[in-house]
Amino acid sequence: MNPASPVESRIDGVVVSGKGLCLSFGGIKALADVDFQIKRGEIVSIIGPNGAGKTCLVNCITGFYQPQEGKITLDGRDITGMPAHKIARLGISRTFQNPSLYPYMTTLDNLMLARYRHTGTTMFEAMLFLGRSRREEIESRKFVHEIISFARIHDLRDRIPAVMSHGERKLVEIARALAMEPRVVFLDEPMSGLDDMMKEMVAELIVNMRRKGITVVLVEHDMQVVMGLSNSVVVLDFGYKIADGSPEEVSHNEKVATAYLGRSIDARTVTG
Repeated sequence: MNPASPVESRIDGVVVSGKGLCLSFGGIKALADVDFQIKRGEIVSIIGPNGAGKTCLVNCITGFYQPQEGKITLDGRDITGMPAHKIARLGISRTFQNPSLYPYMTTLDNLMLARYRHTGTTMFEAMLFLGRSRREEIESRKFVHEIISFARIHDLRDRIPAVMSHGERKLVEIARALAMEPRVVFLDEPMSGLDDMMKEMVAELIVNMRRKGITVVLVEHDMQVVMGLSNSVVVLDFGYKIADGSPEEVSHNEKVATAYLGRSIDARTVTG
């Protein structure tokens, strides 16, 4: 599997940024004047207590929510308020807290559906399965098989999510996000509900994604994972950004410790 584009192999510059993001639901502030930067080729974690606004921030970036104020850019292009499908076409993919796969379609078919942004076949061409339709089908199947190999889910290829374990569905959903050939992947709580062995598999996959030049953003409660994998960390609390920096810098930030009920955010003691 190749990186989304040659530029993604460079770890320099900012790929996604936000400035002054505000999001409210009625009188409740989900995000309050949030600034952030995600550097190209890094693993970035967004952390904070429950209700801090982590998923709301991801939803704004990926087009599921539209902030009332502020600006979001992808490689300098303003994507604020752009529909989710258009943002996906620009190279941002994501997973969800609970895997959202088609339960009675095989893993192969779930991943093939993720190739839609790379196809231009018309309905008529697809019905005849000739010319461009046949070529795109062959190319997509080849790429999906590469993803299956990369994610090490060969044994899940012909199985349906309805009969998989929670951890297996997590792996398949990450693979589906990769099938879109993204520049940036957002993983929403990829470790939740997993046993130690499955966490190791997901962590290895995340590290390999970065090695391929893909920018990875985690929303995660497992501090051992955050501190072990991240190049940088953004901390939210009640919709406000209270800290950002390297894992070590964040771990010694007093505001962060206070947000976590006064506990040190040492990886051994905090689970979110």
